[in-house]
Amino acid sequence: MVETLSQSEIDALLSALNAGGGGGPSESAPSGGGFSAPSGGGGGGGSRGEPEKVQKKGKLYDFKRQTKFSKEQMGTIQLIHETFARLVGTYLSTELRAYAQANIVSVDQLTFEELLRSIYSPTFITGFRSEKLDGKALIDINLNVIFTILDRLLGGNGTPLGTLRQLTEVENQIMQRIMTRILALLREAWINVVDLTPSIEFIDSNPQFAQIVPPGDMVLAVVSEIKIHDVTGLMNLCVPYNTIESVASKLNAASWFAAIRKEPLSTNIKAITHQVRKVDLPFIVELGTATLSLQDILNLQRGDIIVTDRLVKQDLDVRVGNLVKFRGRPGILGKKMALGITQVIENPEEELP
Repeated sequence: MVETLSQSEIDALLSALNAGGGGGPSESAPSGGGFSAPSGGGGGGGSRGEPEKVQKKGKLYDFKRQTKFSKEQMGTIQLIHETFARLVGTYLSTELRAYAQANIVSVDQLTFEELLRSIYSPTFITGFRSEKLDGKALIDINLNVIFTILDRLLGGNGTPLGTLRQLTEVENQIMQRIMTRILALLREAWINVVDLTPSIEFIDSNPQFAQIVPPGDMVLAVVSEIKIHDVTGLMNLCVPYNTIESVASKLNAASWFAAIRKEPLSTNIKAITHQVRKVDLPFIVELGTATLSLQDILNLQRGDIIVTDRLVKQDLDVRVGNLVKFRGRPGILGKKMALGITQVIENPEEELP
């Protein structure tokens, strides 16, 4: 007589099969009906094995180092600071009249204590505050880079000091001007997310005195490498999460690229205009032209007169580069010769002979 297994016996049998043990009952089942077993519910020819424990892989989670930014937000932060690094490299090249480059090394989130342990002492730390954010942030630059910048600005060839020391008061004043410009570049890089309008709060050389948040608080750490000629050093940007939390929702690629497509940055236009205004161009006032033979030129003596094609009452051409951009009248201002502009030529190309 064939007996049908109870539900509990079926569950026990399936558990044994899944665990890899006690396969006898399925092989001895008769063809005429369901599973059969003695009335005692045994496994049929052998004892049932206990289900083996399946090892599940887990991910360690450090409650002391809780991540605050998502993967997408970290990607957007990477894009923002790649722009910032590029702007810093361009600015230093122009300001120092030397080859300079800045590249992102890493973008990470860690505790403030971990960041401070990674900074050498002495160093050059600039603490700053933004009107649009809560709290402070800081930028740390290696002294090798700082002394190279100072040496170039003070007329040297950019050779860093053999030993690192704290900056003097005069050196601090010079670097404060440089850092004001670098913070303006940081504002330009972040303009699509928030207008930071940062301002310098303090300058220090000891990382332990730059306690802007408790040691265990999470911070955003962006590490860049600055290279000036053969001198390299790191620049660390530290922004506490509590400081940037209010705008964290805007740190996504969609809104960032949408803001880029919307309109050109006014800060970019101002930066380009500022750089172009520094370009030196030849500014030449032509008294007139004349054609002379080589023999006449060789025979010229002091007191000789050359007749040009320009009448005394006619305005003189003023060339900027190779183009006639203005016309004016010669005169005297004090004890110096001068030129009064009488006409601005809007389309210099049309005035070419």
